[in-house]
Amino acid sequence: MQRLHAWLDQDFRRGLLLAIAALAGLCSLVYVQQLGGLGLMDKTEGLFVEVPRQMLVTGDWVTPRWNGELFFDYPVWGYWMVGLSFRMFGISEWAARLPAALAASATVLALFAVLLLLASAQEAPHRRLGRATLAASVLALSPGWIGWGRSSVTDMFLASATTLALLGFALAQFAPAERPWQRPLGFVGLALFCGVAVLAKGPVGLLLPGLVILVFWALKGRFLQGLRTTPWLALVALFLGVAAPWYGLATRANGMEFLGRFLGFSNLERFTSVIYDHPGPPWFYLPWVVVLLLPWSLFLPAAVARLRCWRLQSWLQADPAAELSQLALVWLVLMLLFFSAAATKLPGYILPVLPAGALLVGLLFAPLAGPTPAGAGMRASGWVNAALLGLMAVAAVLAPRWLASDPSYPGFAAAVARSPLPLLLAVPLAIAAVAVVVLLRREPAALRWLWIPNAAGLAAALALVLPGLVPLIDRERQLPIRQLARLAAEQAHADEPLLVVGYKRYSVVFYSGRPVLFVGSARKARRLLEARRQHPASVLLLGSDQELLEFGIGPGDGTPLGRRDAHRLMRLPLQDLKALSNT
Repeated sequence: MQRLHAWLDQDFRRGLLLAIAALAGLCSLVYVQQLGGLGLMDKTEGLFVEVPRQMLVTGDWVTPRWNGELFFDYPVWGYWMVGLSFRMFGISEWAARLPAALAASATVLALFAVLLLLASAQEAPHRRLGRATLAASVLALSPGWIGWGRSSVTDMFLASATTLALLGFALAQFAPAERPWQRPLGFVGLALFCGVAVLAKGPVGLLLPGLVILVFWALKGRFLQGLRTTPWLALVALFLGVAAPWYGLATRANGMEFLGRFLGFSNLERFTSVIYDHPGPPWFYLPWVVVLLLPWSLFLPAAVARLRCWRLQSWLQADPAAELSQLALVWLVLMLLFFSAAATKLPGYILPVLPAGALLVGLLFAPLAGPTPAGAGMRASGWVNAALLGLMAVAAVLAPRWLASDPSYPGFAAAVARSPLPLLLAVPLAIAAVAVVVLLRREPAALRWLWIPNAAGLAAALALVLPGLVPLIDRERQLPIRQLARLAAEQAHADEPLLVVGYKRYSVVFYSGRPVLFVGSARKARRLLEARRQHPASVLLLGSDQELLEFGIGPGDGTPLGRRDAHRLMRLPLQDLKALSNT
């Protein structure tokens, strides 16, 4: 190890290129591998990807539309990114998910860069590079960052933008005296990415970083000083230059309907009341933070204890080595409280918390100054870590027995059981568990290397499992719906409505290229058709056998057009649909 350190310290550029190459390779493995191998997931991804497709088809890049209607639930940044990807690479699942993958990867690299820039120039290059690489790897290998970094939804765009904004603030706030240029660069990043965050999700994109900054200043006793020394005029001008033009254009094009539906329904009502049937208790996000940061979340208690945040003096003292961790703690706690206070709750909303957790854990294993903590807290976390990895390995082997047989996808559980995937997942996790135990049984100094088995085990599991898991899930769960949606586009008569029965498979809109009615009963289908003043001779129905049976379709009803596993596409005369609605 000493030879490696000496080799890295001889030439900083050598180590820098090696670290960047390693992180780029990790991001490629985690976010890009098999990115387009899975059909669009219902419901959110199927909805989110169709809007930019419509923008590309219609040429209207101001007003979002979905399923034949105006759609103001989200602002336009994510749509623009996906639409631009479609224009550059063609319309595909890979192109749809590429912007989210790039946003996740950019945040990982930005965390690396900021930690590198905030380290003392007198510190050995291998320590600076090691710390930055460690924290960036923790974020890259967090399950939540992986899951949403591979999904074309708005959550990653908000999380990455708010993270980049707060990293910009950190760069400006903690800029070393020998690098004064970092302060204006950090402020540019803060304003720029706050603007992007507001374009990605709305006012919350400014509120979240703003709350973190103001509370951090207050806790550090620098509230007035921070207000006085911040170049507000330049920051506001840059922020408005990024965020305001689209809001102005959307208001001009759609008037009060846009302002009412976006600001009123999609922001205020989403926070104050439950919409789309997504409630949750106040503690809803606590287990999700633990799960989405595993196994790194196991070390958060030790990271927080090291800061002694319950002591007021620990906040007021001017300790540059601790301030970045304190900022990360304020970031994590405030965002957790904010989203917990909201009435509407979804796991993806908590995504902006994960980079703060990764930063805390990274600085626990490699502090900006002082030795790595090696107390009872670290050791206890390590033993829990080893036990968890061992349990995950056992669970991976037993998973095929636990998979319930879904009548809508009858072959999925059997396909997983026949594949080598459970074993491929279990082996690296088991090896990682053993490696953690070995380190725990050595001298206290070895505790600083506990992150290596976790990172190596997770990376190996992803490298081994993704190539087989993605096509298996697509073949068994996504392909039937995709094929039937495209068949519906081919078989539909002029003005013949397509009805999706039961579960709202929003991807059908994307794959069929036509508006869809989502219905749960024949009575609702009739109401929707009458409201649209449509009088077709027949309708197309798409759903699983069970869903169609619950809809009222019996043997011999309608004309079969196609079957894929337990899903069917059929044509039903309108008079038969009316008869079903009367029963």
